Amino acid sequence: MPPLRRSSHIPDPNLITLYAERGGSALHRLDPRAKVGALAWLVVFVTLARPTWLLVAALAVTIVVYLLAGLPFRELLRWYSIPVLFVLSLVVFLVWEEPGAPVLAAGGLVLTTGGVALVVSLVARALTTVTFTLVLLMTTRYVHLAGLAAKVLPSPIDQVFLLSYRFLFTTLGLIDGLLLALRARGGGLVRGVLTSTRLFAGIFALSFVRAYDRADRVGRAMTARGYEGRFPPSEPLPPLSVVQLGAVAVAFAALAFAVLGGLPGFGGVVP
Repeated sequence: MPPLRRSSHIPDPNLITLYAERGGSALHRLDPRAKVGALAWLVVFVTLARPTWLLVAALAVTIVVYLLAGLPFRELLRWYSIPVLFVLSLVVFLVWEEPGAPVLAAGGLVLTTGGVALVVSLVARALTTVTFTLVLLMTTRYVHLAGLAAKVLPSPIDQVFLLSYRFLFTTLGLIDGLLLALRARGGGLVRGVLTSTRLFAGIFALSFVRAYDRADRVGRAMTARGYEGRFPPSEPLPPLSVVQLGAVAVAFAALAFAVLGGLPGFGGVVP
């Protein structure tokens, strides 16, 4: 009997680790501190940018960066399903009666061009952040992430971050198992969310309870093996790249100038 195929909607922790540890692209060789800074800049950018076209352009550029890193594009499209469903579940009651030309009318509610632009902008914000986060995780070795957390975060927050990062994989594995069980019984993610929202909420809540229980057992096992609250870094961070960090600083300065100066798209009049 062939093994069950993993759910394609959940990021595969093993695949993420494989690309991070064995990838050889130019992005893999970038300073991890610069990549974290670029992610922070991108989050601020998509939060402050207003025009829909600018957010879509940011998403397109981020996807190009993802492809330049040699990362799998088909898996990325599959991994988009859950963040898209999450955003749509939040805005389903907000898109109606927005200013703009009418596009669709149903049951006394009117969907306008403004409502469509709202959906597109929120989805673009979410997917841009998700895409570059995957770029960071899939082009940075875990030992470098651990070393960076130890340098930047105070104790014990750095240990909480590292354990949360690893236990996130545990949670994803549990949700992955639930989706596999759903598919084996003839169900589907989109159809199930639309028809049995309350049931799905209970299922995902149960998955987090199970993840907490497993994390507690792992913590007890670590204590039994001598864990005393610190993970000593097994490998130092690569030499600091002043050029790369300088480029990130210039990007932050340009963004601050655009926002404080009220340039179009960041507070000024959009043409």
